[in-house]
Amino acid sequence: MPVTAFSEFGQVANGDGKKPLHWFDVSSRAVFAFAGIWRPTERGNAYGFLTTEPNTMVAPIQSKAMPIILHDDDYGRWLAASWDEVPRSDLDPAHPRHHATGTGGELWPGDADEAVWAAS
Repeated sequence: MPVTAFSEFGQVANGDGKKPLHWFDVSSRAVFAFAGIWRPTERGNAYGFLTTEPNTMVAPIQSKAMPIILHDDDYGRWLAASWDEVPRSDLDPAHPRHHATGTGGELWPGDADEAVWAAS
């Protein structure tokens, strides 16, 4: 699922009673992709994206989950492979793959040229 950024509401409300919105992106790319799945239904195709445990940057904002962000090299496999052909390492929260930023600093610490996974 191609995206340019994603957002999460903070856990603590501001003085006006509203939870602040925090935005995250991949600093090295204008467009990136979430791991997604789809299936046909009687009303048309149904789509969803996969989540994993939040990393250290997202966890203070959203403690339940964050999207799995794919590395560019994985796009072809995710577009063409069956679910059984997807390597389980793609779903592993500890697998390093991407570099990104978010409100408050580095979303996924690492060298911009080094692959650091969204869920690390």
